Amino acid sequence: MYSMENLLALLHTEKARMLKISPGEPPAIAIEDRWHRLESPPVGSEEIEYLLRSIANSRQMRELRNRRIVIFIYRLQGVSTFLIQARMQ
Repeated sequence: MYSMENLLALLHTEKARMLKISPGEPPAIAIEDRWHRLESPPVGSEEIEYLLRSIANSRQMRELRNRRIVIFIYRLQGVSTFLIQARMQ
């Protein structure tokens, strides 16, 4: 299973501009406008929710359920600050 902090640290290390996590697919990162899938198993919907819950607070999760989208800032201690955007389909 993935850790959101590890995925965000990878984003920082690779100087990627975006991380995309979709159900049924492995996570992917965008480097210089090209998407690169991680060599790993696909993630399920429950795993994606777990990853988001690990960095979002209850207000942000409620906003996602109610509005189907949430945007917030997350600071990974000692690494960087990230703009998080999550959408439910």
